[in-house]
Amino acid sequence: MIDLHCHMLPGIDDGPKTMEQSLEMARFAVEQGTSRCVLTPHIQPGCYDNDIDNIRGTFEAFQEQLATENIPLQVGMAAEVRVCAELPNMINQGKIPFLGRWQGMRLILLEFPHDQIPIGADKLIDWLIGRDILPVIAHPERNQSVMRQPEKIAPFVNKGCLLQITADSVTGLFGEIPQKVAHFFIRNDMATLIATDAHNMHRRRPTLKAAYGMLLPIIGADKVHALFSGNAEAMLS
Repeated sequence: MIDLHCHMLPGIDDGPKTMEQSLEMARFAVEQGTSRCVLTPHIQPGCYDNDIDNIRGTFEAFQEQLATENIPLQVGMAAEVRVCAELPNMINQGKIPFLGRWQGMRLILLEFPHDQIPIGADKLIDWLIGRDILPVIAHPERNQSVMRQPEKIAPFVNKGCLLQITADSVTGLFGEIPQKVAHFFIRNDMATLIATDAHNMHRRRPTLKAAYGMLLPIIGADKVHALFSGNAEAMLS
């Protein structure tokens, strides 16, 4: 399986604080059947002031430690980027690491605030798409506005945005409502990726295994393969 949204880099956001904690997460991910992981620390100006340069330095140090410890996890580097006024300038300055490519467009893992879809988000997405940058919307099923009205995400899907659902939402660890919304998006073929959004080894661990097993009898092997590895592999190739 391939995990395209994971906070595993040490000391850079609200994920693991130390390199050893990061390596523990990596070992666990491998044990759970994940072979490849894209590390996506937060970029949120004023809160997590990351950009491609400091992320790269931390990523390379972590990659070196994976090799030293013989942990067979293939890793890539991107970011989870919060919708913000600074984003166009950061893109123009080459400060944003992209997730991959899809149908000829660069992919950005884009996060809405947890409680709302901000006014002007549609205009930002139009701006991105106009520059051949396609948003992958992170965990929409956990957005409070979308939880109340799942149809609020439809205009963004209609623009071409992709949806990334959290594995722990699928299994119910984030609660009943996110689980229902996650399954609604998956059953209606609105989701493109299942990822962990893992942050630690406590409540938010890097495992896709339980969600995979839950969805297999519901949507079948072909669709499960696409959500957990096939689409991600296409994005990274």
